[in-house]
Amino acid sequence: MNGFLYKLNKFHRINKNIYHSLSNGNNILNYKYKGKICTINGKGGNKNKAYFSYESYNNDDKEIVDMIDGISFTIRNNSSIYKEETKNIPIVILHGCYGSKRNFRNFNKLLKSNKIVSIDLPNHGESKHTNDMKYDNIEEDIKNVLTKLNITSCCLVGFSLGGKVSMYTALKNPTLFSHLIIMDILPYNYYSNNIEIALPYSIRKMSKTLYDIKINKNPKNKLEFLKYLKEELPNIPDSFSQFICMSLKDNEQKNKLTWNINVETIYNEIHNITNFPLNFEKYKYMNPCSFVIAKKSDLAYTIPDYDQIIKNFFPNSKSFILENSSHAVYVDAPHECAQIINQTISL
Repeated sequence: MNGFLYKLNKFHRINKNIYHSLSNGNNILNYKYKGKICTINGKGGNKNKAYFSYESYNNDDKEIVDMIDGISFTIRNNSSIYKEETKNIPIVILHGCYGSKRNFRNFNKLLKSNKIVSIDLPNHGESKHTNDMKYDNIEEDIKNVLTKLNITSCCLVGFSLGGKVSMYTALKNPTLFSHLIIMDILPYNYYSNNIEIALPYSIRKMSKTLYDIKINKNPKNKLEFLKYLKEELPNIPDSFSQFICMSLKDNEQKNKLTWNINVETIYNEIHNITNFPLNFEKYKYMNPCSFVIAKKSDLAYTIPDYDQIIKNFFPNSKSFILENSSHAVYVDAPHECAQIINQTISL
């Protein structure tokens, strides 16, 4: 048991108090195996888990980390922060390409909801690695998690790639999502329109660079990775380099770098990622919907007729232009983005 806990603790960074409590036999950690909810305790337990959860504490901060069918996510409750202002509307958040649920950990504290679920997309974070990035498959993963969490209606928030997944999923399942917020991305085929996106937010260029570094240079640790990245892209911001490093782990024992992002699949599936395969003549989303557009980004604001592209699919949407923000709006303007979300779920 302790060997299993050591591996789980090493991979998921379990809080020390929880780790010792588990080791001493307290029944804290549950998982689902062959359709049954089981409990891991200090005396033993089946190690073939498909679902696990634990509570992570940071002062008064409480976060539950779960995995269902290979999709990892966190759940937090902000009712202790916002008291009577807290809404009983779950908020589900999807991150961007190369990111993870960890990117939104601080941002989530600004949201006035009693259930905030941040999901790792497939081939990202702690979620499963697959051979494709087709939107219909990711849609099924998202719906499966929500079904098993008994969430029948929620506010869906998506940034960049997560925004495209969110739009696709909401358009296909409008009754499941009472509200929708999209951060700096459009329901648009960036691939066929050959839109020129500046680095570091060009998924096509960045995916090729990361693929070449991993396959051809095979860095053994983060320092080597950063060296190769700087050689390939001398002008890349340090902040973006560190953002990528959040998805890398040094394995000193094996002298090996572990990649949480599935670079090979993302690179091979770039045509699916940058596409948007739905037709606005068939699909509309009529519920409250907000688009957060960064004026200093070229993924939405500079696209010709971007407002009409949005309205074609989302006739009732409102757009909010953030004058001083780049693509990562939740980083550049976290309070403004949170205010938009909190206002939207009040509609």
